[in-house]
This record gives sequence, C-alpha cells and structure tokens, in this order.
Amino acid sequence: SAEHISEIAFFETNDFMVLDSTTISNLDLLKSRTDAPEQSLLRVIDETVTGMGPRLLRSWLLRPSIKRSEIETRLTAVEELGDVILRDKLRFLIKNVADLERLTGRLNLGQTTPRDLIALKNSLDQTPQIVDALVDANSLLLQVLAENIFALPETRELITNAIVGEPSSAPGDGGVIRDGFDKELDELREIANSTKQTIAAFEEKERQRAGIATLKVRFNNVFGYYIEVSKVNLSRVPENYERRQTLANAERFTTPELKEWEQKVRSAEDRIVHIECEIFRKVVEAVR
Repeated sequence: SAEHISEIAFFETNDFMVLDSTTISNLDLLKSRTDAPEQSLLRVIDETVTGMGPRLLRSWLLRPSIKRSEIETRLTAVEELGDVILRDKLRFLIKNVADLERLTGRLNLGQTTPRDLIALKNSLDQTPQIVDALVDANSLLLQVLAENIFALPETRELITNAIVGEPSSAPGDGGVIRDGFDKELDELREIANSTKQTIAAFEEKERQRAGIATLKVRFNNVFGYYIEVSKVNLSRVPENYERRQTLANAERFTTPELKEWEQKVRSAEDRIVHIECEIFRKVVEAVR
C-alpha cells in the first residue's frame, strides 16, 4: 500500500543546476578525495541540529537552485539569521525536535511505537515558541515559515492525556496508557495492583484459620498461586484445601477462593493488555 505517499514531485532541469557524478566528486561536495573525509563541503558547512537538517542540506548541495528570486529570498533570510540572539534561540528550540519526517513515515506505515508518539508530542511542544521567535522576522522566507508552522494543540493534548511520559517500546508490554484516561483500564489496574495486599491478607487469614504460623502463599509460572504447608503441619490443613503438588518437606495446596481470585487477577491482566493495545491503536489513528 502506498497510501502514505501524498504527492510525487518532478525535478525540472530549468529549476535546478544539474550536477553529474564527476562534478560532485571533483567539487568534494559529499566526500573528500583526500584522506580527510571531514574536508568535504557538506561536512564543513553542516551545523544542523536535527535529524532532518543533514538530508535537506545534502539535497540542496546536489540540486542548487537557479531561480534568482528563490536564491535572493534565501540570502535575505540567511542575513537576518546573522542575528546571534535569534539564531541561537531557534537552534536551542529545534534541538528538541525529533526526526519528524521519519516519525511521520512510521506513523503512516502503521509502525508507530509509544515512544514515537512521545517524541512527536515533544517536538510539537516546541512549535509555539518557534513561531513566537519568528513573529517579528523581516525576511519573507522566515515570515512564510512562521505562518506555516502549526502547533496542533489537539494532537499534543491527546498524546499528553493518553500516553505516559516514559512508555515502554510496545503497547503490549503494558504501562503505556496514562492513569485516568480510561475508566475500565483504571479499575482493572487497581485489581492487578492490589495483588500484594490481597495475598498478604489472604495468607494471614489462612494462618489464623489453620493455626499454622509458617503457612505461605506463593506463586510460580507453572502452578500459579498456591498455599505451601510443611510436612509437620499437614494434620492441621483444613478440609477445603486441594492438594496440587508434593515436595520433599512440604505440600502445596489451593482453595476455591484462591483459584477464583487468581482467575480474576489473570483475567484482569489479560484484559489490561487488550485495552491498552486498543486505546493505543485509536490514539495512533487519531494522530495520523
């Protein structure tokens, strides 16, 4: 599917200077012919601070404009950016802008991760300040840029409200959707997060009921949650205990109550993963 491609541009030879491979090599535009690779023109003048900058600068060097109006418009903007205060302010702001071209590509191809959304939101957070820095610009190019940078407040707000600040790399890993964004998810998390308190309360209750001070409730991936009783205390085990495993010095049991609670916890955990993935999918679609 190529639905992420919005347009195809054709480079007209009367818009750009045509440079063949020999010229590019002889002028050391991209690579130096000497043993010092840093002496290429691109390496010498590249002071860009984003992932997108080097690609754009490279394309400009390989296809220099021959439109007088475009060249003069650029030069006027360059002259205005000779203002150290303005230039440094803009550089400081765009250092916090991620590679939006690649992020947008991943978004449209359905490959977006939770961390990509946060990177996108953090980048968009810079836009109001960038526009503010350019609001008094005199050169036409900087004025046009300022008018065509959009803060997308609804997108930023959606990501802020939905995604935690430091999410895992995949929605299926959990902990991606922020508390308070979805009521059902919050309720299920409360069930899952109360595991330790519930286990401690259940363990203490069973100790009192059976009169076995060393009784323990434990968990492993094979049997799940179980009650472990030493061999010397087997005579005190209540009638409703169901044997699960025999060890050298102990027996492992379960109860209807413990099985019901375990099923509830595991169901909640499975449901949490499903809901997080579904919410993330909807957020990605809205952002796209």
